[in-house]
Amino acid sequence: MKIAFLSQYPISTPLHGGQRRMSAIVEVTRSAGHEVLHVPLFFAQYFPEGNALERETAFDAAHLKHLTEHQLREDLDIVEGAQHSAAALERAVQKLRNFAPDVIHFEQPWLYRLLETVIDSDPGLAKTQLVYGSQNVESQLIDPAFASRTAEIEGHLVRKADLVVAVSTADAAAFDAMRPDTARPTVLAPNGCWAPDVDAPQMSNLLTQDYALVAGSAHPPNAEGYWDCVGTLPGFLPPRSQIVIVGGMNNLLGADRRYQFFRLLNSNLVTHMGQVPEEKLTALLQHAKVIALPITEGGGTNLKTAEALMWLKPVVAMRPAMRGYEAMEGVSGVYIADTPRAFRRLMRDAMTGALTSARTAQEVARYAWPAQLAPLVAAYQTATV
Repeated sequence: MKIAFLSQYPISTPLHGGQRRMSAIVEVTRSAGHEVLHVPLFFAQYFPEGNALERETAFDAAHLKHLTEHQLREDLDIVEGAQHSAAALERAVQKLRNFAPDVIHFEQPWLYRLLETVIDSDPGLAKTQLVYGSQNVESQLIDPAFASRTAEIEGHLVRKADLVVAVSTADAAAFDAMRPDTARPTVLAPNGCWAPDVDAPQMSNLLTQDYALVAGSAHPPNAEGYWDCVGTLPGFLPPRSQIVIVGGMNNLLGADRRYQFFRLLNSNLVTHMGQVPEEKLTALLQHAKVIALPITEGGGTNLKTAEALMWLKPVVAMRPAMRGYEAMEGVSGVYIADTPRAFRRLMRDAMTGALTSARTAQEVARYAWPAQLAPLVAAYQTATV
């Protein structure tokens, strides 16, 4: 079977959660014996890691300029100014025509608005089975000011799709509520992680002090979770220890007045790594004393939780971080807080060595990408029946 994937980001060097999930879906589907094609339509200014092949379908800079000048969003308003990206869109459509897919999977609803008319009117694409997937129910997560428009865009694709995939039971229920009673139930394929080789030789430690590792994208709730749980200054840390932060949330935290107020003290207690390549992230995970998940809100399931669980180290998490991973509550090395104060207490205990982990790889094997995505890969086969 031939399966084409469209997303608003490249995946050759997956950094944020959406890229990592899309990359995993493509890889697991390919490993199952299907032919795959990924076509990213994205703004290269935001994703410089895209390779030459991916940049063939990058939106034109004039398209982004149009959105910026008119104070429009790059997701919800992507059709505005799309004439500037006509060449990229034509290249994307031509790639689809040449590939002649049996299934087209749209990740998130935004791009479908650009391509719906072309796909429906193209003799070679019109009968292709349509799959929709997202890490969230977008209309629930977006700023309330845009919720109505988003619900219309999202609901249209959810209703039209032959198959819908969600990352959590709550999201699946929300999607099913948008679809006719006769529609096929939403497929559940939660987020996961590639199983780490915990017995591999240790990479060089990048830091000299013990540290708790926090990873997060530039999604604003990630930063708010940090402020709620850690606070403006992590004074709860024991001596000669620190917090290391990786991912796009560094930019949000560093620019916040709450960080600026204690900049000098924070510089001694918090290390901002920013976006890091996979090898560097692996080294940081190998040497972390504890993996912290200060997640207090958001939808879907969090792949950072799967990653934390699979490294078998002590994990300190706020309860919302365990959405979709409830079966791990009570397993060795998983410490869950219901309040920021409890989170800080657990963090201190973990950093002093009072909290340990005896979790095994067998206990968390279910959260590896191949296992988590197996229902989706099986569903592709039946989508064309």
